[in-house]
Amino acid sequence: MIFKLQSTFVFLFLVSNTFAQQPIIIEKTDLTEVKLYQNGAYISRSAKTQLNEGFNEVVFKNLSPYINSQTLTVKGMGDATILNVSFKQNYLKDKYKPKEITMLESNLDTLNYKYQQVLNTSAILKEKESLLLANKSIGGANNGVLADELEPMMDYFSAKLTEIKDDMLNNSLKEKKLREQIEKIKNELNNRNNKNNLPEGNIVIEVNAKGKGNATFELGYLIATEATWYSFYDIRTKDVNSPVQIIYKAKIIQNTGENWENTKLRLSTANPQAGSVKPELYPWYLNFNVPQVLLKGTRDMRQNYQIQGDAPAVMSTATPEMKSVEVTLSQSQLSSEFTVAIPYTIMSDGQEHQVDIQSFSLPAVFEYVALPKLDVDAFLTARIAGWEDLSLTPGAANIYFDGAYVGESYINPLETGDTLTLSLGRDKKIIVKREKLKEFSSSKLFGNIKERSFTYEISVKNTKKEALNIVIQDQVPISQDKEIEVKITELSNGVLNDVTGKTEWRLAIQPNENKKVRLSYTVKFPKNKQVSGL
Repeated sequence: MIFKLQSTFVFLFLVSNTFAQQPIIIEKTDLTEVKLYQNGAYISRSAKTQLNEGFNEVVFKNLSPYINSQTLTVKGMGDATILNVSFKQNYLKDKYKPKEITMLESNLDTLNYKYQQVLNTSAILKEKESLLLANKSIGGANNGVLADELEPMMDYFSAKLTEIKDDMLNNSLKEKKLREQIEKIKNELNNRNNKNNLPEGNIVIEVNAKGKGNATFELGYLIATEATWYSFYDIRTKDVNSPVQIIYKAKIIQNTGENWENTKLRLSTANPQAGSVKPELYPWYLNFNVPQVLLKGTRDMRQNYQIQGDAPAVMSTATPEMKSVEVTLSQSQLSSEFTVAIPYTIMSDGQEHQVDIQSFSLPAVFEYVALPKLDVDAFLTARIAGWEDLSLTPGAANIYFDGAYVGESYINPLETGDTLTLSLGRDKKIIVKREKLKEFSSSKLFGNIKERSFTYEISVKNTKKEALNIVIQDQVPISQDKEIEVKITELSNGVLNDVTGKTEWRLAIQPNENKKVRLSYTVKFPKNKQVSGL
């Protein structure tokens, strides 16, 4: 009996000792890397702590509340075993009030004080007006007033009333301005407080250690929302004899609840949220619709379940060697990834943060293009070959020519062929006109057939000091009905695309030279029908 009691005592002591240990709280983890996708971010963190012998609960605090718990990965270095990993949202954290919110609250208090002063002044002015109007009777009810006494009284009354009305108007304007300022600060405060009142993300790791000692943890998790990056470009060229410089940049926006301070960034074109499982085609059956009746007292049992599993793992006793990544661009069959060499700080403020990615200098073929049917100006374009290896993504581009900003364009490599064509802006020194020649345009009837003829003349004048090459683009209509016949009668040596109807002329024009081309065609169709687009 005595042995049995002692065994029970020892067992109870071990159990109570195990569960009496307080959780190990880690308030700050080291942010080692952010891999940013165009929709989401994968965060890598590390932290060191000391484990007690036996069971340990380690809580990593001050993390994003938007962590996708299914993506949690944990690695450990130390003589211990990871039993369980989970993610929790802590709504009871002590709220830290950033200085921006404190300053806004102080400004709001000042404006509210001024606003109250203005309201007080308005009330006083109304009392003055009421008092003046209440005492406008002169001389009493039975006594008259001499003319020489009336005029000064009227002047005094008019001056005082005008003064009060002007003060009331000025005060009303101050009141309106202060009200607008107060409303703006209130909106900004509400926006910032909503972000500041987010719950705190906690990662909880249960560990069984063989003995007391140091341990290092490496955490990884995906934040599927509240973080994004998109590309934009600066495109610069000095003149038509110089290469084109493409400066590839990224704008990063994050509101994850974590500040990414002085961290290494990797920008990926992949989408981790897109399904990786190839879809399958199943037999497509056709049946007559049969109405389904849901009996009273029954309910639809179809439900969606989301399974969240934990991630047990064994901690390694070896410490991995940390290496700095020197390659700025890595490519796979499915995506491209940029490693930014300089650490950046990206605050969780929902604001745009600019990051430079790469700069390229590429040879280009420059030529002017004009579409006088749509626009009277000629556009300078640059055709760039060899762009495929740059891993460009769609984005807006600021165009600079000869050091001056000339406008905005758009790069969409997904819709480009072997050559990337960029529009560098308008050139007002090239005068392009498109005129319909009435003497060569007509409408005739041949029995039941109506024939309409069209002739357009396009002229291009070069007022520049140097010769230039220009591409003129126009079009002829394409028939989609056998009863509509289109016939080309003149192209002036233009090249016609029979499928699209696009016509091009490539012209070399000397300084002060003016060249003309003509486009003529006829359209035949039944006279009792209308043809759209003519």
